[in-house]
Amino acid sequence: MNESLGAVAKAFPQARLVAFADLSSRMILASAGPLATTQEHLDRLCDQARASFDDPLFSLSVEAFGEPQGAVVMCTDAVRVFLRSDTEPADALCCICDHGIDLAAFVTKIRDTLESITHGG
Repeated sequence: MNESLGAVAKAFPQARLVAFADLSSRMILASAGPLATTQEHLDRLCDQARASFDDPLFSLSVEAFGEPQGAVVMCTDAVRVFLRSDTEPADALCCICDHGIDLAAFVTKIRDTLESITHGG
């Protein structure tokens, strides 16, 4: 798992942190990237991912598009990208990136990486 996360961080230098989370237990299980983080920071990131997927304001979106599998949170200093597995909703990647990242290419890469980790690949 660490190798997979490290490969994402290496392929996308604008990715400051790529972390694998178990949303059901509210834990980051592994992370990679140049951003130095504390456990408290990782816990807050996991909570933000859970909140992004569980927000009651998503009800209209869920009615129209189904359960959300991804969320992007724009911050002044970074872009936070949360992606949940299609098959295991508790599995998610939580990422902090620079604004200049190629978001479409990055999401494609993390989707493949997440599914590989979820399916033990």
